Amino acid sequence: MRAEATSVEFRLRSAQGHLEGVIRMVEEDRYCIEVLHQLAAVDGAIQRARREILESHLRGCVPEAMAEGRIDQAVDELVGAALGVTGRHHGPGEVHHCRHHTDSGSENRA
Repeated sequence: MRAEATSVEFRLRSAQGHLEGVIRMVEEDRYCIEVLHQLAAVDGAIQRARREILESHLRGCVPEAMAEGRIDQAVDELVGAALGVTGRHHGPGEVHHCRHHTDSGSENRA
């Protein structure tokens, strides 16, 4: 995900800066509708980052998991992510990091 990470980081830092502005608006007791509009912009930036991360995972990690026979794990993770469920996704002592996220090579996956 390294190539995509720069874009995701940019979106998240943008959302962070925007959120800091929203906090100032609340502290200044700005009009509620203005605050809600700005919060919607923060939500949008976070949603775009979420989409990029998901797309990267679907294009890289899921095919890798399928090739390694870990399709049930991949499906469980995706269902959990879609439903916002947190918790254990691997067996005891089992941690899987797909090469798509950990490769530091020059291969462009964008």
